[in-house]
Amino acid sequence: MRFPFAAALAIVVFLGCAPPCDAAGEPALRATAAIHLETLAERVAKLHAQVGLGVLAERSRRALAESVRDFDATLKEVAARAPDAELRDNYALLALLWQDYREWALRTPTRDNARKLRARTEEVTWIAAKGAKLALERARGATNASAVRAANAATLAQRIAKAHLLMRWEIRDAALAVELRDANANLHRIVDTLRASGADSAAAAAELQSVDSQMRFMDDAAHALEERQGAARAIEFIAKTGDHIYESMERLARFYDAAP
Repeated sequence: MRFPFAAALAIVVFLGCAPPCDAAGEPALRATAAIHLETLAERVAKLHAQVGLGVLAERSRRALAESVRDFDATLKEVAARAPDAELRDNYALLALLWQDYREWALRTPTRDNARKLRARTEEVTWIAAKGAKLALERARGATNASAVRAANAATLAQRIAKAHLLMRWEIRDAALAVELRDANANLHRIVDTLRASGADSAAAAAELQSVDSQMRFMDDAAHALEERQGAARAIEFIAKTGDHIYESMERLARFYDAAP
């Protein structure tokens, strides 16, 4: 990929000059905010495929535009709170990759464009995940483990739905099958861990119960796809349940982050 030098320099200068922490002395960067960038990259690819396949098309178009704006804002915030040069460099690189990714995500969704976007999704999510890992290392003592698990589960819910949508679009290979299998196994593992650790409130317990229900719906819809039973309805169910799990886990991440 090639970027105009002036644009690249502007991004590096903008991110590099941001203050390392806020005026209240809060941790410079929350790991869950960093993970949210990875989630949004998966979500953008998922919604791009939904639009292309005509799954909840109008709603998907609105959500795609909202997710792109959310990534823009979150990247700016996260980069501004990066506490050291390594993290600032990581987010400068992510900003460069995001420029290209953003352009492809907003193009007319076609199968060929989706294939090209997929490769860019892998690049963006890898750098976003690296940033989240570094952020977690920097703020480990001030990070709630359940919040991190919930944020990661939100990412996995979008990754699972994205993989099913791409496969429905006849974009299939061994790597995508492994990605889907691993994401599904890890989502179930995280939810089991959160449930076993005990919910901290009735609201958190209710959210986890809702996630359990949505995961069963998603698994049933995935089985229907494999059996080629009501494929159009099944893929819509997967798109919806992926979003419901994502929203529940984002709420849980915020809840755990705010816990003492």
